[in-house]
Amino acid sequence: MPPLDLGWLAEQLPIAGLGFPRIYEPVIPSTNTVALQRANAGAPAGTLVLTDAQPAGRGRQGRLWVTLPGQQILLSVLLFPTYAPHWLVLAAGLAVTEAVAAQGIAPGRVGLKWPNDVLLDDRKVAGILIETTTLPGNRLAAVVGLGMNVNGSLDPWPELASKATTLAAACGQTFAREPLIVAFLHELGGWAQRLAADSLAHQSLLAAWRARLVTLGRPTTVHQGDELLAGIAGGVTDEGALLLDLPDGTRRTILWGDVE
Repeated sequence: MPPLDLGWLAEQLPIAGLGFPRIYEPVIPSTNTVALQRANAGAPAGTLVLTDAQPAGRGRQGRLWVTLPGQQILLSVLLFPTYAPHWLVLAAGLAVTEAVAAQGIAPGRVGLKWPNDVLLDDRKVAGILIETTTLPGNRLAAVVGLGMNVNGSLDPWPELASKATTLAAACGQTFAREPLIVAFLHELGGWAQRLAADSLAHQSLLAAWRARLVTLGRPTTVHQGDELLAGIAGGVTDEGALLLDLPDGTRRTILWGDVE
């Protein structure tokens, strides 16, 4: 697959305050690491780090992300939220679902698995990793990392392919990555602007995110370190935490963990 079309992206970005300046290298071990480094060096909000291959990419709790050079979206964008940064988790996941739907994929095929996995036909197609750091002056910097399987196949990894997919494999066609990037940044930037300007914006964000959440009502297993919890995903709190209904009739509020 060809590398990212940086010229086309330069014509489209920035959008909704995101996507400039842009940092691109054909191979970057971790775009989140580079973005955090740039934040500490004084980079402005909207800074975008892009690559075509990310051999040291990481998911939640340090898990590796399988890299398909030239066939995934691998990016990180820098923001300076004045609101609780966990809202960016919701906004980023929702932005991916909207970006995918904008490519002509039926919205009903796309959903969110709590807290940050994007599913296509119930298999993972993208993941979000948000990392924060506090800069001098107590300024909070947040890096939103996105890894999306766009083209190619995960068939060489049968165990992974049973749980994850690519847009191309699921839809029977290849997709240009650049319009997906622009659509994602447009949606994410729009939510970031609304969250900064309107103290009630998180309510509409929560409602839109909840509507995409396919976890609710399903049997759910949560791994928290050595602890394993199994029950039914009964709902989410007003802050986006998962409410897990256990077999003994109790309800646990889940703030973190791996969900299956």
